[in-house]
Amino acid sequence: MTSPVAESVSPSYEKKRIYLETLGCSKNQVDSEIMLASLQNQGFEMTKTPDSAEVIIVNTCAFLTEASEESINRILELSDFKSTGNCEKLVATGCLTQRYQDSLAEQIPELDGLFGSNGFEQIPELVYSMYEGPGQTKLNLEQKPHYRQFEEQARIQTTPRHYTYLKVAEGCSNMCSFCNIPALRGNFSSRTVNSIVTEIINLTKKGVKEINLISQDTSSYGKDFKNGTGLATLLKNISKIEGDFWIRLFYCYPNSFTDEVMEVIAGDKRFCRYLDMPFQHINNEVLKAMNRKIDRAQIENKIQEIQKHLPDLAWRTTFIVGFPTETEDHFQELLEFVSAGHFLHVGVFSYSHEDNIRSAKLGDPVPNSLKQERRKQLMEAQQKVSSGRNKSWIGKQLKVLVDGLSEESDLLLQG
Repeated sequence: MTSPVAESVSPSYEKKRIYLETLGCSKNQVDSEIMLASLQNQGFEMTKTPDSAEVIIVNTCAFLTEASEESINRILELSDFKSTGNCEKLVATGCLTQRYQDSLAEQIPELDGLFGSNGFEQIPELVYSMYEGPGQTKLNLEQKPHYRQFEEQARIQTTPRHYTYLKVAEGCSNMCSFCNIPALRGNFSSRTVNSIVTEIINLTKKGVKEINLISQDTSSYGKDFKNGTGLATLLKNISKIEGDFWIRLFYCYPNSFTDEVMEVIAGDKRFCRYLDMPFQHINNEVLKAMNRKIDRAQIENKIQEIQKHLPDLAWRTTFIVGFPTETEDHFQELLEFVSAGHFLHVGVFSYSHEDNIRSAKLGDPVPNSLKQERRKQLMEAQQKVSSGRNKSWIGKQLKVLVDGLSEESDLLLQG
């Protein structure tokens, strides 16, 4: 499907070869797939390496300072192809440009184009504009993303053929104090049920076997609609699709993960018995300072409810250590909670002090060395849990998707 916007700006001069590189999360990857489709539909030739490209586009990440620095360093590395390769124009898009905008343009004069985190199907318009006059070209930097405006947009799958990511919403309205996503991506905005169902049908026809539903807060799907549509409604409609495929849910906020959603998942084995639900902490004081709108008792009740409906669930969560108000007692409470063995997988992040988040006013009193030590202790505790849980799978036969040979040995398969 070709973007109407892109059709209207196509000039007659020669199309350029373009290299697009994606940094950051799977949601960024979907955005890049939309850009690839729009560019290809306009006749641009996509290259797999930057050395032969005349236009280089970097889809950046700026969720944390470390990610911002990685994005900036990669932009500067790729700028070398202006002298060593064929690069004529260098473009940054995504969260980094949305976050820093004018300052980024000043600090990296090598950039010829800056594109925000909205309306990715319009990327051909930026490419054309760069060649129409001197100076830096900017597009879609002022607007906040609104996913429904291009929910039918085509994309080119960049994952292996058998699985893909499908973004069901954009933005976030939870306003956690440690997170800058609402500023970078706007308020939560859901795609329609019909557009998602249609895309799943088309993906399964192409042979995709696993579809990963993603957003910043998947369990809040539909809350911005006026008709009562929610995640349960979406999953019920997906259940009506015929075919042999799996659906996996990522990034579910515990508060809005309802009994009805659990019942729908339990009623269709094509919904993977897997759940990614970040809790971030377990201490009530820390949770309140994080503005998580949930306490320990509610978290434990939610865990019990989900385990009742889905006893065979493989559960992944994430926690943050070193939050400004976290004391040693708070951390020990978190360590004991993780050691109790609720989860199969746990990700642990050290708190990152950012200048554009609400918790910035709390300072950054926990030393980095202590953050790293707490992270290490939490990961070691979870490794013991995971080891014991993994042993329970020995001797069982399961249906799996095989990705290919293992990187460790040709005698092993991975999937």
